[in-house]
Amino acid sequence: MSKIEVKQSAFGEAVYPHLNSPDTEFDSDGIYQVKLVVDYGQAQDDIKIINDVIVEELKKQSQKYPDKTDKFNRAPLPYKQLENGKVQFNFKSKFKPKLVDHNSEDLDKNIWGGSIIRVKYKPQGYYVSGTGLGCKLYLVAVQVKKLVEGTSQGFEKVEPIFEENIV
Repeated sequence: MSKIEVKQSAFGEAVYPHLNSPDTEFDSDGIYQVKLVVDYGQAQDDIKIINDVIVEELKKQSQKYPDKTDKFNRAPLPYKQLENGKVQFNFKSKFKPKLVDHNSEDLDKNIWGGSIIRVKYKPQGYYVSGTGLGCKLYLVAVQVKKLVEGTSQGFEKVEPIFEENIV
């Protein structure tokens, strides 16, 4: 098995980042993930990498199953073109990614949506008969160019209203 080379995305906007702690909504073990929105022109290198990985996986699976007469189904791509002309990539990992700031120094702050980041990732081809042939983008590290941090959106104190006969 060949070693998977680490790739680096262009800078883009983080959407729904789960980089400091894993997302456990659909996986009790948790998944670190981020959607990265990049300008269409800057996304072309990563799209080519993904397409090349899929072509290589198709060659590999065709050799593995030489008697397969029907086409290999295609799994959903790890990116999509948005209506605004930008491209959204999906990066995921079971392992916490290394987080660094613009100076490549360790970052120990929560990364919120809207932060400007780039991602180091490993593209991995796969084939699952029920899902199809595709490419996953495994999250390795994140560099933050512009950090957006959350703030407490607390309310100021108010006097409660107690009413009797509330239905």
